[in-house]
Amino acid sequence: MKRILIYGGSSHISIELIKIIYEEVDKLIIFCRNEMEFKEKIKKLYLDEDKFEINETDLENLDDNLVKIEALEDLKGIYWISGFNGDPSSEINNAVNCKKNINVNFLHPVLLINKLITKLNTESEMPFIVVVASVAGLRGRAKNLFYGSAKSGLISYLSGLRQMYNNKINVITVIPGYISTKNFNISAPSFLISKPGTLAKKMVKAVNTKEEIIFSNIWWKLIMMIINLIPEKIFKKMKF
Repeated sequence: MKRILIYGGSSHISIELIKIIYEEVDKLIIFCRNEMEFKEKIKKLYLDEDKFEINETDLENLDDNLVKIEALEDLKGIYWISGFNGDPSSEINNAVNCKKNINVNFLHPVLLINKLITKLNTESEMPFIVVVASVAGLRGRAKNLFYGSAKSGLISYLSGLRQMYNNKINVITVIPGYISTKNFNISAPSFLISKPGTLAKKMVKAVNTKEEIIFSNIWWKLIMMIINLIPEKIFKKMKF
């Protein structure tokens, strides 16, 4: 039985992902904030509710999530699609807000993925873990200070995890730029903006081809290569 877990199941990317993999899996285990809202979404897609195991949970509640994960078994793959941008101006002098950002984007993913690894079935086909990070994690910026720092830690964690479970678990880091969700309100050239469905397809393809690091599009890969070459003395003066 092919059992796939999606953490952050109500997101636009997750719904597009479900549409792609629905036919090829036996059970989709969903972690989301609102069970009724998620059921409405799959109902609109005419998907069989019995194929889903829905866990309504506060994605910030570590203990509750650990209990729910402990009850799982025989997973073939994990898609981690959850994050929180935050606001550096409200986090720099507020420990509670800062802690929330770091917890949601780094600490909780690390602790929960550590537990989920023990639930993967490694006996036959290589299992996989796909985690959505961010281009913000590739170089620190004041504009997304704590979000970028947390995503940087997450990217580093996944790199170490990949080395630890080499040839046993396929660990895939997804590094998207701008994604056009309903809350997207950034003015940017169209070639820098990807659709949720496009990113979902790239994620599934990465699993099938056993890729390790993917960007939402080639432009962001090139842009971040250039940004990372800028000397720190110059970079710290830049405002973007």
